[in-house]
Amino acid sequence: MGLSLRDTLIDQPAKRPQSRARLEPLPSILKVAILGFGTVGRAVAELLCCSPALPLRLTHIYNRNVDRKRVPWIPSRVRWTDNFDEILASDVDVIVELVGGVRPAGDWVRRALHAGKSVVTANKHLIATEGDELLELARKTGQRLEYGASVAGGVPVLCGLEQGLAGEHLFRLTGVLNGTCNYILSKMENEAVSFRDALARAQEMGYTEADPSHDLGGFDASCKLAILARVGLGAQLNPQDVYSRSIEGVEAVDFEYARKLGCTIRQVAIAELKGTELYAAVQPTLVPLGSPLAQTRDNQNVLITAGVHGGETVFAGCGAGGGPTSVAIVSDLVSISRGPSFTGSHNPPELKSYPLNLDLESPRYLRLSVREGTNISDAVGRVLVESGVCVRSVLQKSDSGSTGSVLVMILESCPVSILEVALKRLKELIDCLASAVTLPIMS
Repeated sequence: MGLSLRDTLIDQPAKRPQSRARLEPLPSILKVAILGFGTVGRAVAELLCCSPALPLRLTHIYNRNVDRKRVPWIPSRVRWTDNFDEILASDVDVIVELVGGVRPAGDWVRRALHAGKSVVTANKHLIATEGDELLELARKTGQRLEYGASVAGGVPVLCGLEQGLAGEHLFRLTGVLNGTCNYILSKMENEAVSFRDALARAQEMGYTEADPSHDLGGFDASCKLAILARVGLGAQLNPQDVYSRSIEGVEAVDFEYARKLGCTIRQVAIAELKGTELYAAVQPTLVPLGSPLAQTRDNQNVLITAGVHGGETVFAGCGAGGGPTSVAIVSDLVSISRGPSFTGSHNPPELKSYPLNLDLESPRYLRLSVREGTNISDAVGRVLVESGVCVRSVLQKSDSGSTGSVLVMILESCPVSILEVALKRLKELIDCLASAVTLPIMS
């Protein structure tokens, strides 16, 4: 019988296997269970089944309606089940959580840790919102909770921050963290296709969820940014509080204007400590063509760290998709097989809660589209100046007598709050204004 929602809410089952003491040696071959047999789950299973040299053995696969998921290439010794309690009661050493979301995944992770089983997860939403609590629980129960796959897929950014840059004092993290958005924007850039066509291709490639709103709107990247801020900056950041803007308003024509400025467009996530404040944002941004951010293609991710002593360090590679993510998951499994860790769940970082400043200031790209041929340049300039926004240059004026004309301006650096007031006034005063797209310009 399948596991009900009520069952998942029981944190401490009546009968629980004895928790393994923290210093007790791990078995030479770790027995692994996979929760969720979707794109990533299949890729992890393939790696485990075709890599006999790894000290890992797949023994259980959990999925709802499990019969429809069965595949012939899984060895007959592997147990398929739709009962989570069966996995808890087994002799599995590590559970790989790939069901996604916060519930019931979070409850299952807690029960697994209480049952003496370590956990590996790619669940960025869970780690971003409940990671501190789960890491503390892992420490108390003497288990491991590893989540290297939760950020940047196969790029070892968390390992790099925790170990490779442990001696650095980082103050800024900037990255392209969502493979779905990067695939869409790079397709629009290179093939001049519409946003909708690029999104459809991303869905065909399996780079996006059935509901892509978390990717497009920036919440997925905000969760990853919160995890990176915890590990790299020692800062507490709620992904719900990150300033986020969707990429949906970006059109192919914006790439043409961006190139005139020596830029392209990417969904950029940034967390920066400035004195006692933390700046955090995820939004489509004009980035210089020479930047590592601009060099990302398709589902690639990149993270640029800035430190006081060593300057900038760049991590780059494939982010979205089953292949890259499965590599990160299996790497975490191998790490657990090697014994106690000096990072991750055994050393939860001391976090500081910084005041969050969302009034981000930067130069801006502004594109205004009108429904009919009306010259609105003078009216727009007047409203912007009255609102305290200075115009640096005009790339394209709206032509009277033409249909669907546009006005493209580059604005001097100004706070978001001032610009939003100016745009609100423009929409109220100019009836023919069809849309307004504003993007920060990264220096």
